[in-house]
Amino acid sequence: MVLRRKDVFNRKQIGVYHVTTRCVRQAFLLGTSFQSGQEYHHRKQWIEEWFQSLTEVMAIELCAYAIMDNHTHSILRNRPDWLETMDDYEVATRLARLFPGYQCLNGLPAEADPERVQEILDDPAKLARRKEQLADISIFMGRWEEAVARRANKEEDRKGRFWEGRFYCQKLLDPASILAATIYVELNPLRANVVELPEYSQFTSLTNRLRLTQLMSNTDLGFLDSISEEKKGPEKNLSTDSPSRDVSNVRMCREFLPLSTRRYLSVLDYVSRRTKDGSLHAVPDGVQQLLGRLGVVPDRWRETAIEFEKSYRLFAGSPEQLSKVAAEKNKRCLHGMATANNVYLTN
Repeated sequence: MVLRRKDVFNRKQIGVYHVTTRCVRQAFLLGTSFQSGQEYHHRKQWIEEWFQSLTEVMAIELCAYAIMDNHTHSILRNRPDWLETMDDYEVATRLARLFPGYQCLNGLPAEADPERVQEILDDPAKLARRKEQLADISIFMGRWEEAVARRANKEEDRKGRFWEGRFYCQKLLDPASILAATIYVELNPLRANVVELPEYSQFTSLTNRLRLTQLMSNTDLGFLDSISEEKKGPEKNLSTDSPSRDVSNVRMCREFLPLSTRRYLSVLDYVSRRTKDGSLHAVPDGVQQLLGRLGVVPDRWRETAIEFEKSYRLFAGSPEQLSKVAAEKNKRCLHGMATANNVYLTN
């Protein structure tokens, strides 16, 4: 039996997912076109605007993201538990904004149409069925993907596909896999050699995370003194002193990681560092302890954070978690089991 995307995602249960979507033919439709030389970087802001709009309405949290020139990454957590606290009027209002009855290209309407709200309330059975859509990642992705595609085609006066196909989804089963996937996403620009330092990245959640942390603490974030300053590119501690643009208004979830933001940044810094000859840097003592508490071998776990999509496919987690999912799906084994056995500490 081949597992389908609906076998991975369950909108009735809280879950954390790594989601990827790519432009058609790997074209740089969000960057600089190699064919025409046309600049399309402004489209990345369209996606950020949609992230902000959708997280205001839907029961879905945006944990991390990176918008590249020809693809996007995001870490999403659906929250069906939020729906239990909403009355029918709030659900109808959110649905009326999510599906206003007309084409939205720049984001969802700021307010719901009262007549549309009442129309939804007048059909309780339909309201009950559609309520779950507010926690559906497929709808979250579909709304902004379609809008960006239509807006881009309108801008260029063209027709046809903008995205390569349906989005790719991985379910993250435990804290260590969530941490690895988040670092993988936020280091995308560095890994692609778009920037020299992680904090120089634009249109990523890391930029927002650094700037918001600085605003909250009112201090510089050059605090990673325990790690050697040898780093790919200029020698410099991870900090908010970067030439990137202002923080976007994207609503970010800050309570999904298994450690504090400060400690997360120290682990990300460790993953991103290289010695002068280009080899991986030794594990600092503090990071060694943090990852040890998550039940992983630091050096091996770092490899999954660098090449996460190649390490796992539909599910990512410990051998025990993968075995449990395999049994539920009537599969003998899941791709990624060899990686998990290598990365996770055995009991």
